[in-house]
Amino acid sequence: MPETESDTITRNAKSNLAFTLANLPEEERIHMSQFYAFCRIVDDIVDEPGMTPQERHAALDRWVAVVTAAVEPEPGIEREVRTLIDDLQLDTAPMLELIAGCRSDIEPEQPATRRELLAYSYKVAACVGLTSATVMGASDAAQDYAVALGYALQLVNILRDVAEDCAKYGRFYLPQDDMELFGVTRDDIANQRYNYRVRQLLAYEAALAERYFGEAEELYQALPVEDKNALIPAQAMSLIYHTILEKMQADEYRVFERRYSVGNFRKLWFLLRARFGTVEMPSIPDMPGLANWSFLKRKDN
Repeated sequence: MPETESDTITRNAKSNLAFTLANLPEEERIHMSQFYAFCRIVDDIVDEPGMTPQERHAALDRWVAVVTAAVEPEPGIEREVRTLIDDLQLDTAPMLELIAGCRSDIEPEQPATRRELLAYSYKVAACVGLTSATVMGASDAAQDYAVALGYALQLVNILRDVAEDCAKYGRFYLPQDDMELFGVTRDDIANQRYNYRVRQLLAYEAALAERYFGEAEELYQALPVEDKNALIPAQAMSLIYHTILEKMQADEYRVFERRYSVGNFRKLWFLLRARFGTVEMPSIPDMPGLANWSFLKRKDN
């Protein structure tokens, strides 16, 4: 069977998600490769150099038209994505939310509050999880799990990439309110000042990520076995990203000095653990005054 454009994009990406897709049955793997390629292309439209803002907006507009069937898709990835939507009768709302979230990064604005950060994370991560869960064959019962895990993964990305996002793209995802709480300025991040205040700020955000990892694990354990089996790649992603978070925590968040990652051998081990065993995520550790941190109290965000 000749390699499709989505296969090529997925293979070349060498991402954590692409790594975990090997576990899926052939049909689901092909579908997830098509959806991943769509996500990769939309993200690259915003991040890759050499395009003006107007060109980026126009390219995203084209994908909105493809997803909504407003235009005839071109042969290749456009047709693959449109066929995926039609064959699985996908709800396109999360895909359109993803495009909108990526579009906001063309002229980025720092979130003022944690609520704004989570609204952004919903678009660029939770919505990816919602569609992925459907494509992998999970039922609607998995939606809350997909959203919680999406938040957790995105928060880890933000923590890990805080230096690169600022230096390469001029983006600040840490909420203004939280930075002010710990006395951290945008200049501190831009100039990569590694100090106690920055460490405390990143630990504060890491605690929020821990909350969502824990919530996702509780929701996963409550799912029927059919959904658990369908979501093995998502559980492997949870293990991979939680390990990245643990590495940052153990290293006191030296995100200005290194980019934290997990090697392929360990990724394979996590995929096997997700497939053959139940994984218990650690609870949020005891910390003085932690109970008074209002963001840890359950709310509708």
